[in-house]
Amino acid sequence: MEKNKILILLCFLLLAGATEAQNFHASPFLRKGMMKISSGGTAGVMAANPVQEIFLTANFSYSIEDRIAVRTDFFLFMPDYNFEGELEKNSSILLGPEFNFPYGRFDLALLFEPGLSFTRLAGGTLDNKVQAEPVMTFSLATYYFLFQNFHVFASACYLHGNYFLESQDPFRLDEFRITAGLGINIFVNHQPAFQRKRTRF
Repeated sequence: MEKNKILILLCFLLLAGATEAQNFHASPFLRKGMMKISSGGTAGVMAANPVQEIFLTANFSYSIEDRIAVRTDFFLFMPDYNFEGELEKNSSILLGPEFNFPYGRFDLALLFEPGLSFTRLAGGTLDNKVQAEPVMTFSLATYYFLFQNFHVFASACYLHGNYFLESQDPFRLDEFRITAGLGINIFVNHQPAFQRKRTRF
């Protein structure tokens, strides 16, 4: 029940960010050269299995253009051994483009990130080893930039993938994930080249 309340609250946060983004006259805070480092928590619910998961999350992105960034995400799986059928391992690492729609200090972003999940299910494979399985995610995220160097964020994503067991049908990894957290942001070489100070020897 508590997990469902958290999911609903974060969905409202995403909706509020998307509504605020309709202020098209605000000068965007996000621009080329911004580097963002964030961390937070993630709650996940599998689409095809009665499994709920919790992750610690960290991500890094760099804006190569005003509206385009390269982002990588890392999800550290936190197992709950009190529930039978839970995955023993399901951490993942992802990398892909982030398309930004910034307005003022808000930013609405769309992401597509392929990657790998490092998965193990109790009683799954005979050798009981962690398997690296290809996955991909589609995400909607919203940021709000605080002061000059901080931000809060929330995102909703759908992860697609399969965990191939021995002599069994694949275990579907498809999952809805809600993430929220805090981060820092700095601008790297955001001045035009002719305005930068030259190195003197």
